[in-house]
Amino acid sequence: MHRGTAGSRLLMNIAVWESTEALATALGSPEVQRMAADFPDDIVSYPHIFEPIDV
Repeated sequence: MHRGTAGSRLLMNIAVWESTEALATALGSPEVQRMAADFPDDIVSYPHIFEPIDV
């Protein structure tokens, strides 16, 4: 888990998935949907796929 600096309220969870399809399947699963429904109303999730471009 990463937290934004300078008073930012943003958090970033970085995970490695086998494929884009595996992530989409997980995000659409009933279990994840139930967990997300329990989040406070002011929590917003923005799933993204990133690829490394430089180290």
